[in-house]
Amino acid sequence: MAKSPNRLSASEAVLRMAEKRLKARDLVEACLDRIEAREGQVHAWEALDPEGARKRADILDKRSRPAGPLHGIPLAVKDIIATKTMPTTCGSAIYRDHVVGKDAACVTQLVKAGAIVLGKAVTTEFAGAHAGKTHNPHNLRHTPAGSSSGSAAAVADFMAPVGYGTQTAGSVIRPGAFNGVVAYKGSFGWADMTGIKPYSPSLDTLGFFTREANDLALIRAAYGHAAADPVREPPRIGLMRTPWWDLAEPYNRKNIEEAARTLRAAGARVREWKAPDSWAGLMQAQHRIMTKEATQAYAKERRRFSHLFSPVMQGVMVEGDAVSRRQYAAARKHKRTALAQLDEAWDRFDFLLAPSARGEAPSGLGYTGDPIFNRFWTLLGMPCIALPFNAGPLGLPLSVQLIGPRNKDDQLIAFARWVERRLA
Repeated sequence: MAKSPNRLSASEAVLRMAEKRLKARDLVEACLDRIEAREGQVHAWEALDPEGARKRADILDKRSRPAGPLHGIPLAVKDIIATKTMPTTCGSAIYRDHVVGKDAACVTQLVKAGAIVLGKAVTTEFAGAHAGKTHNPHNLRHTPAGSSSGSAAAVADFMAPVGYGTQTAGSVIRPGAFNGVVAYKGSFGWADMTGIKPYSPSLDTLGFFTREANDLALIRAAYGHAAADPVREPPRIGLMRTPWWDLAEPYNRKNIEEAARTLRAAGARVREWKAPDSWAGLMQAQHRIMTKEATQAYAKERRRFSHLFSPVMQGVMVEGDAVSRRQYAAARKHKRTALAQLDEAWDRFDFLLAPSARGEAPSGLGYTGDPIFNRFWTLLGMPCIALPFNAGPLGLPLSVQLIGPRNKDDQLIAFARWVERRLA
């Protein structure tokens, strides 16, 4: 039986549209039908623009040639990312009806490449830890993670083939893992962040959710990046259990090791890489930088509307206030030291293999999960990709994380395509 259009990956849909076997309008309608059927349970969306999406699809369908690499692909936009006509609420009562009147640079970039903005996806409050309304589509009693909860759930539940996310601690990779979709957090600074509400400007990074690794190359093409050549020689993989390995669930540790064995059997050279002992301090370094910069980013809201902050956000402000200039400087120095130490890994390995999360999505909606396997990679600015692999004891998705050298994103995507095929 042929797939319903909304279940296609972006790559499959683009190919069908290029071959005139699918219209953008039909893809949009299939996504809207799915949203109508499931949104009352999943709650992935903050706002939708059905008529705007239909109008845009009709315009694209009249073209004789594709508008760009994402021609006709519906897009979920995380609700800290500005859009011209829909509210950008940032998950906060402070911005409940706030319309920026201008698209963020990243939205403009994908629209120019042919994408169709379907709506604004739910975010946690200011992309922090206070949960939004979204449920995990695999089990509605479990968290979809945060902060990019709506985008990840929308892609997982076949409401949209592509979703925008951002990561300051673990807000792309962890939702990708919990929702069983491909997730990409780019190298720090890879994309223009203009029009995205900041949290910690030295950490905030743009990312995406998709259905297959090849879709990531398609999105990067929309930014003018050429796909790396397909992997011809089995890669050199560093199995990195990380200093926090014992905090992963036992079944998830076994899953990472199974992935390593599978890739080794496929010809990859897999060896362990142990991070220096000093890396144990990277968690504190990331947290200090993040909370200190958050107090600066939200100083205006704090002065005027602190009573509308959640208790979680209030706590972040208190923690940030407690970080001294000396501690902030020491955290940044710790980061520079770790980056120099990481160079040794790139001399030996093409990428590192590590957990994406501690395990399956936790039950309940108030807690979005622990970003312990994401914080330090965000601090170091490395590109990361989460790939679904197996399920946990409750039947919820598990995932592996690939980490590559900074600014070698397209190469990492090529390796992710190789890994994805071997783990399928």
